[in-house]
Amino acid sequence: MATSVHVANPDDPENRQQAILVATKEARQYRGKRIKLLVKDGIPAPTHQQCLGKLVVPFGQYENAPFHWLVSNDVGYMKYIIDKHRAEVTNKHKNAVIVNQWVKDYLTEYAESFPQVSSLLEANIDRCIYGQRGFESHTFKEMWELYYQYSTLKNRPELFTDEKREIIQKAYTSVRRWLHTPLTHIISMQMKRFKKYINEKEQTILFPLYWRASLVATSMACWRFSGSSGLATWTEVAILSCTLQIHF
Repeated sequence: MATSVHVANPDDPENRQQAILVATKEARQYRGKRIKLLVKDGIPAPTHQQCLGKLVVPFGQYENAPFHWLVSNDVGYMKYIIDKHRAEVTNKHKNAVIVNQWVKDYLTEYAESFPQVSSLLEANIDRCIYGQRGFESHTFKEMWELYYQYSTLKNRPELFTDEKREIIQKAYTSVRRWLHTPLTHIISMQMKRFKKYINEKEQTILFPLYWRASLVATSMACWRFSGSSGLATWTEVAILSCTLQIHF
């Protein structure tokens, strides 16, 4: 298949010019083939997920099997491919080429579009490598632990050594940068997963605090409106006592 190469910035010096590949007529026709196959199967307006499902795996024990067949018949093997691909991306050497990378990227996207499969793929997410500058070998879990310690660092800096304070500060800055980046601007699937991982960790911390605060507020309301005498009943006192023990 022919390729069409265009220079994105032709007015810049030669050593600064960047080339981009533009889809050829053949490529555009092939892209539409998936939609035609789905329409032929009786699906008039195929979704992105359904279109991805028509792609095939060009390697391994299920060579030429469509994505949709793989997710229906052998999720374990699909997980094996995706886990191996994540390791390839994480440990990729400079200028190294990953064989069939675009296929594996699409297979990952397709698998993650199913909640049940996505949960299976995230089973070992704690051990995924963050891989960003300054933290190339840190796992997601290690980055979360450093990030979470930042609030303690602000309130009790004397608890940490100078070296620890510096690494916590750098980790916090690095993580916040990804949290503030819209998903549509994040190209790496690994970093999309990292952002989701941190958001979910924050929610598990914040929700119990919100629940306890609501319970305290409810109990205080019972105390204030306990009757014309202004005295709380034994039941209300018990509720408030339990609430305060839970909260503090």
